[in-house]
Amino acid sequence: MPPSIPVRDSTATILALGASHRTSSVASLESFARSAERFGQRFKAAADAASEFPMTEMAVLATCNRVEVYVTVEQGRGSEAASLITDEVFTTDASPAPGVSYQLRGPDAVRHLARVAAGLDSVVVGEHQISGQVKRAFDEPLCVNGQQSVLSHVGRIARSASGRVRAETALGRHSASLGTVALDLAKDELGGLEGRNVLVVGAGKMGGLVCSALRRSDARTITVANRSAGRAEVLAARIGAQVASLGDLPQLLAKADVAITATAADAPTIDIEITQAALEKREGAGTLLLIDLAIPRDVDPAVGELPGIRVLTLDDVKTRLDRHISLRLREIGPAEAVVDEVVDEYLLTPDKPEIEALIGELRRDAERVRDHEVKRWLDGGEGPTTREDVDRLTRSLVNKLLHMPMVRLRAAQGLNGRSEDLIGAVRELFDLTERDEQNPPE
Repeated sequence: MPPSIPVRDSTATILALGASHRTSSVASLESFARSAERFGQRFKAAADAASEFPMTEMAVLATCNRVEVYVTVEQGRGSEAASLITDEVFTTDASPAPGVSYQLRGPDAVRHLARVAAGLDSVVVGEHQISGQVKRAFDEPLCVNGQQSVLSHVGRIARSASGRVRAETALGRHSASLGTVALDLAKDELGGLEGRNVLVVGAGKMGGLVCSALRRSDARTITVANRSAGRAEVLAARIGAQVASLGDLPQLLAKADVAITATAADAPTIDIEITQAALEKREGAGTLLLIDLAIPRDVDPAVGELPGIRVLTLDDVKTRLDRHISLRLREIGPAEAVVDEVVDEYLLTPDKPEIEALIGELRRDAERVRDHEVKRWLDGGEGPTTREDVDRLTRSLVNKLLHMPMVRLRAAQGLNGRSEDLIGAVRELFDLTERDEQNPPE
């Protein structure tokens, strides 16, 4: 759990409040997620009424394992914002105490989001799906009047940290789910899945994990067999697989190179009789690999004694999984160092969010001028149809865009010694270095 940091109005404007799998129950997180969605909708609906809320931007990161609300707050209103978010999002009817587990401010909030995006605060350390969820949450944060971009910038910092962690460490390079590890074992046993026929028996949660991993494989065919055709069809449609019935197991096993089983049956789904019937039809197709992920077992232990059959159990998969988790844990230190480096770079250039916001304002102001001038020409029936018309329109745009900067420059002598700074800044911003007139800037 990240440290709880008191909200102080004198600190930076970024504030994060959250609860995660480390601090709250699944039921509480589900309640927080619903409340966060409603609060976000209310903020969005009132986004033009800046005075109603103490925050100017909001982004909600809601997954099955965490709910976090990130905001930028007006100076002096941090405590007000924290209290409002706690009341609106992180208080449940089931508990009189606030459900918010941590409050993070300024650099601590940025660092926490970077760790989250890198998978360092996940249930399975190093999982990378969270990075995509961060991207969706922060690409277009809710903004008062749409004029801020601080949280978008913070989201980019977090994704940069995530990308560098994946590129520079081995944190996410070892499979860390039973489904992907089962496929890793299958690849080891068969020398890869390319051109292989894969059978998934069971369309429940575990079967779904296996199918998700198979989506990125190069197997020749994938078949999902299940007692309920409906669930198998939904799962198969996600990955372009075929659907079959458990009654077809002898024929399916006869064609399969590997079968991964994960049903909820009380008795073995693949028994001696079914396996022998399949072996009779395999006609020298090679050893059939069976990977049993079910509890109780889907594959009768006696099946492993038959010639031409290789059985791996959940214990085999867990042994590999434990090793992968151990390898990931070794990478936590290097990954944390990468996150610190990315965030520290942000801290050493604290004006970055403000610069991004200023750039946005400049663009919006220029677009406002452009829209006004184009509309004036079109409404007046003066649409540019000749070279002279285009010349007059663009000259008008240039004059409008440069009017106020030129007024400020002409008044620079009255800036009490700051005129040289202003002149230097303008030359730097517009790249007005001495040039050969025959070679204007591109």
